[in-house]
Amino acid sequence: MSGESGFGDRSVESTDKRRAFDAWRMADSLVLLLYSTVVLWVLPYHEKWADEAQAWLIARDLDLKTIWFHELRYEGSPGLWHTILWVAQHVFHAPYDSIGYIGVAFAIAGAAVLIFFAPFPRYVRWPLAFTYVMVYQYAVIARPYTLLPLLAYAAAICFKDQSHPGRITMVLALLALLTLHGAIIAGCLGLAYFVQFVRSWPEKPLPLKRAFIAWSAVLAFVFLFIALILKPTPDVAEFAIKSPTVRQLLGDLPPQPGVLTKLKSVTCGTFLDYWIPSILAIVFLVIWSFLRKRALEMAFPVLLLIALYAFVHGYPHHHGATFIAAIAGFWIAWPLKNELHSSGNLWLLRSAVLFLGLLSTVNILDAAETIRREIRYPYSGAEDAANYLKSVHADRGSMMGYLFGVVGVQGYFDRNIFANVPAAYWHQGWPPVGWILNGDELRRYDPEYIVIYSTKPQSMMASGVPVVQAQGFELVHFSDGYYLYKQAVYQRETYFIFKKKTGIAVMLPDRTAGTDHGVNK
Repeated sequence: MSGESGFGDRSVESTDKRRAFDAWRMADSLVLLLYSTVVLWVLPYHEKWADEAQAWLIARDLDLKTIWFHELRYEGSPGLWHTILWVAQHVFHAPYDSIGYIGVAFAIAGAAVLIFFAPFPRYVRWPLAFTYVMVYQYAVIARPYTLLPLLAYAAAICFKDQSHPGRITMVLALLALLTLHGAIIAGCLGLAYFVQFVRSWPEKPLPLKRAFIAWSAVLAFVFLFIALILKPTPDVAEFAIKSPTVRQLLGDLPPQPGVLTKLKSVTCGTFLDYWIPSILAIVFLVIWSFLRKRALEMAFPVLLLIALYAFVHGYPHHHGATFIAAIAGFWIAWPLKNELHSSGNLWLLRSAVLFLGLLSTVNILDAAETIRREIRYPYSGAEDAANYLKSVHADRGSMMGYLFGVVGVQGYFDRNIFANVPAAYWHQGWPPVGWILNGDELRRYDPEYIVIYSTKPQSMMASGVPVVQAQGFELVHFSDGYYLYKQAVYQRETYFIFKKKTGIAVMLPDRTAGTDHGVNK
């Protein structure tokens, strides 16, 4: 009888555990549902900006061979995202509005991996899903970065599995082909995985060793391929514009931000919004990773991404890559249950929980403020400008467009609408086309409308508008926009539309995204 009783007790205990597991899984599903609801609710309020349109137009107007072996070097980014958009358009005939939903689908998948599979306690991983990068920057804005959490977290899952090197190789290859930032993360994790595998080389069976060598060669080939297709030529604008000869020729280029300014920007943007707390966050992360003997997987990619931003190239939307790298690093380095018998590991666990809790709190507040502004104000004036041009049938006649941002307007049309540029997308080569207003060019194309993109509308109103008016054009429409970033506006995203010989003038509205009036969406 006692044996039967013991069996029954174990059965009841097993049933209770299964029920508790199912209940927690249901809770995870509800959190993911809430996340999906928030992102899908915000998405219709977001006006797509030029960077979103650029990739879409390249994928629309070029074949895959030209994209991969010619245009990508001018973009400075591997072509996984462009290929996804190419398939969406050329295979499934997806319209431009679908780009946001494509990005959201990947964002939801990344959030699902975090919510269901991260080793963190639920009171840590649930809030992390609603941080600024996860719920807005790399979700609502349709850039390749919407895939970054999914691939980085998938790599973290595969990292500790040394029995199937092919799995992590495929994930790291996709991560490397996504963006330059993804390539840095993939390179660091791949190197760490290689070192970890080689340390236990004598214990590995021969078939696994052979598989590891083969998959290592595959990943090395991927990085070599990326280096070859992205190798810049002398006419890549990103590099040509930095040459002393070109800068002397242009003369009036604004000075570039200094290294310290960019270092503060990426540090604050990645972590805790302010300089000193964010520096302390980096110090904590580095020390924690060394104590866990995971510096190569955790501190190294974070520090490399910060260096890339500060010394080479970066914009605020790149900060999120460092945030994702940090979370993936914690994921890999997180203490297992059998390690918690050590008081040292227990304290490391507690300190990481407190750190991630603070990080989540600050970034959730940032997300809430950005979403509030996204709902109230236009992120970009491109959609409004396109709607105006369509309403006056401007695309039926001759138009001219100036500066990179006009690709944001091009996205809403099925062809190149500007006579002075060779393609709907903006070719990032040197010398640039559609950059400087030229009287001879105006007379040659004789446009009825001119569209000019501006990140400094007040300066444009003071100095640019009179120049265009002197050529016989009047300002007939102004489309406002605000590049939102956390608690601030990084820059304006505005469009000035001029019409030939109209005599109509439109004054620039005096409003900012920090006010509660003046913008109706």
